Amino acid sequence: MKSKPGAAMVEMGDCYSVDRAISHLNNTFLFGQKLNVCVSKQQAIVPGQSYQLEDNTSSFKDFHGSRNNRFASPEQAAKNRIQHPSNVLHFFNAQPEITEETFFQICEELGIKSPTSIKLFTGKSERSSSGLLEWESINDAMEALAMMNHYQMKNPSGPYPYTLKLCFSTTHPSN
Repeated sequence: MKSKPGAAMVEMGDCYSVDRAISHLNNTFLFGQKLNVCVSKQQAIVPGQSYQLEDNTSSFKDFHGSRNNRFASPEQAAKNRIQHPSNVLHFFNAQPEITEETFFQICEELGIKSPTSIKLFTGKSERSSSGLLEWESINDAMEALAMMNHYQMKNPSGPYPYTLKLCFSTTHPSN
């Protein structure tokens, strides 16, 4: 928001989604900043009011039609299990030959802390891999999710990259 530096508006698909975002994210920390998530007085975001940010990107982004939006339709949204933030992230759609070292390299490239524990699931699919990534703290996992979700992983056997997907896990930490 141009009139309120450090603030942003997010338009959700319905009131229930707004309530979940507030209950799950309000008063959490992300990159050392406390998130204050609340209902806006404004009913909708007006795309025509966008401006250029300091990094020359637009202040407005519409994710409604994105293929990475897992909430684009009620049917898609019903498949998602909404979880409170935790220090364990479930990953999926990673390249089949993923290794722990690959995750450490990605974290180093993105400038985020590496997971303290990695569990690779075996036998689920030959086309991609999935598993669990655990961090020391919820804050570390939230920052990893913010930076690594939708990371483009090289596909050694094809032209199209794997889009790494992350979400908070229902699994409890290993310690």
